Amino acid sequence: MKYINNMKLTLQIKLLPTNEQAKSLGKTLKACNATCNDISETAWQTKTFNQFKLHNLVYHQQKEFSHLTAQAIVRCISKVSDSYKLDKNVKRIFRLEGGITYDSRILSYKENVVSIWSVDGRLKISFVCHNQKYLPHIKGEADLITKKGKWFLFQTVEIPEEIIHDVEEFIGVDFGIVNIATLSSGEIMSGKELETYREKRQKIRSSLQSKGTKGCKKVLKRLSGKEKRTTSIVNHTIAKKIVANAVQENKGIALEKLKGIRKSANNKGKKFCSRVGKWNFADLRTKIEYKAKLNGVPVIVVNPAYTSQTCSHCHNLGSRNGESFKCPHCGFETHADVNAAKNIGADVNLPEKSVKEHKVPNQV
Repeated sequence: MKYINNMKLTLQIKLLPTNEQAKSLGKTLKACNATCNDISETAWQTKTFNQFKLHNLVYHQQKEFSHLTAQAIVRCISKVSDSYKLDKNVKRIFRLEGGITYDSRILSYKENVVSIWSVDGRLKISFVCHNQKYLPHIKGEADLITKKGKWFLFQTVEIPEEIIHDVEEFIGVDFGIVNIATLSSGEIMSGKELETYREKRQKIRSSLQSKGTKGCKKVLKRLSGKEKRTTSIVNHTIAKKIVANAVQENKGIALEKLKGIRKSANNKGKKFCSRVGKWNFADLRTKIEYKAKLNGVPVIVVNPAYTSQTCSHCHNLGSRNGESFKCPHCGFETHADVNAAKNIGADVNLPEKSVKEHKVPNQV
C-alpha cells in the first residue's frame, strides 16, 4: 500500500499500576516538578530561557543535588524552557502533581506492558489502549498525568496517511443540534439522547451550585468533565460511521463551514445561545477530517448559506417548517436536514447546479 506524509495523533494509554507503583509514580511527579521549579528559579533570576544555554547553566548542579537521572533532568530543562516561550515576563511555577514528559530513553512499550522510569527505578506497568493498532507508530514524547486517582500516558504517534483516492461523488453532511449529523443519503444521526443528557446534567449542576455545601462541591468536582467525555465518545462514533460510509461507497465527504455560528446565535435568545454554545461541531468536524485522512477519503468544506432553504431538486427557494421542507415550485417534500445535506453535496457533485448559482434570482 502506498502512503504519503505522516499525521501526528495523541494516543491515550491508561496505566494499571499497583498501589506501590502508583506511589512511586506520585513521588516521581513531585520530584520532577520540584526540579522544574528549581530550574525555573535559576532561569528567572538569570533571564536564561534558551534550552541550550539553560542546560549548560543548571544540568551539572541538578545532577549533583537531585535524585533524577540524566535524561529526566534533560526533560525537566526542556519543560521549563518551553514554558517560557509563551511569556518571558512571568515566572513559571509548576504544580507538584503536574504532568511530566518522557521520551524513548526513559519509556518503552512491549506488548501490554510499559517500562517507565521512576525515582524508585524502572517500573513494569500493565496498560490498556483502545487503539493498539497505532502502537507500532509511536514516535516522539509522552506525557504522564494523573487525574482523579487514575494514571494516563498521552503518547505521540505518527500515522501514515493513505493516498487520497480519486472520487466522482461526495456525501453531503449537514450538522445540527437536534440531529447531530444528517447525510445526503437520507441517514439521520439524532442528537436527542445527547440533548436530553445535557439538560439533565445542567439541572444537576444548577441544583448543586445553588446549595454550595462542601459535599455538593465534592460531587461537582467528581462529575466535572463527564459531559465533555460523553460528547467526545458520541462524536467519535458518528465520525467513524460517516467515514465508513464514504469508504464503502467510494465517495468523498462534503462538510458545511460553520465558522462564526456562535456569534450569529447571540441574537436568538439566551436558551438557543446556550444550546449552540454546548454544540461541539468543531470537535466532530476534526474527528471526521482525521479519520478520513487515515482512510484516504477526500474532505471538502462548503459554504452552507441557503442550503436549508433551497430545494435540492429544482434549486429554487422553498419553505422550511421545523424538520419539514416543501418546495412551492416543484412540489418536492422531504426532511429539512436531508434536503440541506443534499444541497451541501450538490455544491461539489454538481457545481453547474450549485445552491449559490440558483438561489440568487429568488432572493428578491
